[in-house]
Amino acid sequence: MRQEQMENKIQLDTPGYSVYTNIRCMGRPPKPEHLRRSKLFPLRLTPGEIARYERAARKLGVTVAEMLRQGADLYIQTRGRDGSPKKETKK
Repeated sequence: MRQEQMENKIQLDTPGYSVYTNIRCMGRPPKPEHLRRSKLFPLRLTPGEIARYERAARKLGVTVAEMLRQGADLYIQTRGRDGSPKKETKK
């Protein structure tokens, strides 16, 4: 063993010293029910689409799922009731 490893082993083996901590509440608090994402939505993609979405998500600094959620929301917001693109109103 290297000298540094020996020193660490000696420190951890010291009587009365425990490397384990007993903390009751480790981790984050639970989310409220309405914010839990528990449902899956199967989506078939080609390998090219997956690669394109992964690159874009990495560039944006978000997960692919978050990017797709935001994209779907934006798509819905830009469509009219009949599904056609909303027309810009002239001012």
